[in-house]
Amino acid sequence: MFYNQFRPLRFSDVLGQPVVSILQAQAKTHTFGHSYLFAGSSGSGKTTTARILAMALECRNMNGTGEPCGICPDCRNIVKGSHWDVLELDAGRFRGIDDMKDLLWKCQYSPMSRYKVLIIDEAHNITSAGFDAMLKTLEEPPPHLVLILCTTQLDRIPQTVRSRCQFFPFKPLEPVTIKAKLKRINDNLSAPLADRELDMILAKQASQNTEGNCRAAENLMEQVLACERAR
Repeated sequence: MFYNQFRPLRFSDVLGQPVVSILQAQAKTHTFGHSYLFAGSSGSGKTTTARILAMALECRNMNGTGEPCGICPDCRNIVKGSHWDVLELDAGRFRGIDDMKDLLWKCQYSPMSRYKVLIIDEAHNITSAGFDAMLKTLEEPPPHLVLILCTTQLDRIPQTVRSRCQFFPFKPLEPVTIKAKLKRINDNLSAPLADRELDMILAKQASQNTEGNCRAAENLMEQVLACERAR
């Protein structure tokens, strides 16, 4: 999958989201918050940015730019999804009070690295009781825990939770930004697509009402490439 193979590994690689520069500034000065809320449309880079933030939190080779090195064991394990202190949860599957209690109980233990980082994707699916279980942790977080909530439906996140998080809005990506990402991928292919075919992908994306979704564009690009190779 292109969206995994070419997923950004640095803040500066995240296109079209100015708020990411704030996170990089926090990483540069090591002044992180204890809880974050990333809200925006699908494919705008929320989960990708959450993983880069996790890398910045755990990386031991930060060079003063606020960018994780991407090559130390902590960074590599986060990229692979196998870091012992970075937990990623899909709230579409695990969303109830027992799930939250179990998860937050595990996060009370001291990390083996710098922080315990908990990334909850599709956080709007958490039940009311699940959010209630989370509130105590948000109010009095252990110093080693950083919680990152990602959602496409901000209105379903309780105000009690929103008020305790640093809020970062992610906007739908402009077509020119998505095309720049597709070109970056295209430059790494042995048989790249023509520029008109990249424009065709953006036009088809508009017809499918998935404008602004970079992941959807990358999936369409894979389909076009498959058709080209089958000829």
